[in-house]
Amino acid sequence: MLKFDKPGRLIFSTAEGFVGLGWTTAGVRRLILGMTFENTEKALDRTCSDLPLMKRSSGDGAQLVKRIKAHLGGRNDDFLDVPVQYPAVGDFSGKVLRRLRKVLPGDAVTYGELAALCGKPRAARAVGSIMGSNPVPLIIPCHRCMGKDGSLTGFSTEGGIDVKARMLFREGYVANEEYAAGIAHLCKVDPVLRRIIKVAGPYRALPDKPQPAWDSLITAIVHQQLSVKAGQTIASRVRNLTSGPGFPTPAEILPMKYENLRAAGLSNQKVSYVQDLAAKVDSGELNLKRLKKLSDEDVITELTKVRGIGRWSAQMHLIFHLGRLDVLPTGDLGLQVATARGYGFDEYATADELEKTGARWAPYRSMASWYLWRGLDGGGL
Repeated sequence: MLKFDKPGRLIFSTAEGFVGLGWTTAGVRRLILGMTFENTEKALDRTCSDLPLMKRSSGDGAQLVKRIKAHLGGRNDDFLDVPVQYPAVGDFSGKVLRRLRKVLPGDAVTYGELAALCGKPRAARAVGSIMGSNPVPLIIPCHRCMGKDGSLTGFSTEGGIDVKARMLFREGYVANEEYAAGIAHLCKVDPVLRRIIKVAGPYRALPDKPQPAWDSLITAIVHQQLSVKAGQTIASRVRNLTSGPGFPTPAEILPMKYENLRAAGLSNQKVSYVQDLAAKVDSGELNLKRLKKLSDEDVITELTKVRGIGRWSAQMHLIFHLGRLDVLPTGDLGLQVATARGYGFDEYATADELEKTGARWAPYRSMASWYLWRGLDGGGL
């Protein structure tokens, strides 16, 4: 059992960014991760201002810092010997926090399962609230708690679910066997992707709870040739044309005045694209539910019958909505740049260069593409 001979607090860097740590002789009081240095410092000041600020740790404090760095770098540690200064909470909350410590790296538990283990099987929502107020994440591993369907749900750091997903990935937790097989294959055949995967973590092209196919296609049309921010702004205005949480349905779009769609920010062309998509879905000419049963090329054939949906947009639907794993969008500018940068081509890799480079990635070329996009975002390229 670790023993802290004197209290202290400090901030240090890890593979997951900055970590703030505060401890007393009774145990760790606060652990903060997934925030910028400035916000880590502020959060540590709010909760541990009575503890002396240290430039470097010593004794068992130094040992714990070393172990946290190693764990977040991929060397598993259960931290069961680390004393924790538990907050003053009710009996059930205390039982949940203590029981959660027994969920070891590589494993996970649902909120409902944890509630049942603590004697209240119907208290899953309460367990979620307790996770949100956990003062020492990682040591009390709230990132190993999932929704009943295996979804990651929330994580109370600035990085949110992305941080949670990377932590679980480094611990060896496998949520999807097929994704795990794809990652193993890509790491084996391609050292460039191996490096990116180590930084980026698990494959997450498909959200835990994908939006409806109709919403996905409208989003793709809205975002064409726009920055992410501009696309999000216009998409929000289009959603607000009706009272529901999603986009207007095809039946709502068809009688809608042209001026209303233009006022939401859609260009003349995009208004015609949205109207054509609505007409084809409403008439049944395009059956969105049937797409799931079609081959990749047949999905592309069906979608490209819609004005404004080309091969690239159809491929994005295959990857990000239908979850197809072997799509290689050779016309994607970002993928062309990433491939050129990673594999020594000119500024933009050609379609032929992409095909030849990507041959080794099959049957996981969607996954390789996604990781190369992540590499452009600061993940290893």
